[in-house]
Amino acid sequence: MTQVHAHNVLNMLLAAETPYTRESLTQAVVAEYGEDVRFHTCSQEGLTLDALLTFLLSRRKVVQDGDTLQANPDRMCNH
Repeated sequence: MTQVHAHNVLNMLLAAETPYTRESLTQAVVAEYGEDVRFHTCSQEGLTLDALLTFLLSRRKVVQDGDTLQANPDRMCNH
């Protein structure tokens, strides 16, 4: 199982030319890291993508506008 930092997902969202939906982000993450990937943050580890998105949305590090997801750079930590 691959462990990836949440910043990688946030950076994918920031770099996207077209905003991701949950479905398209899931497809991109699976293509990049595989289906068994788990994520960690500064305070949590072993998160699925769904759990990570729930966490990031609750912290307003990711915002949802209709069907699209966008990283909120003002809420991202810089380490």
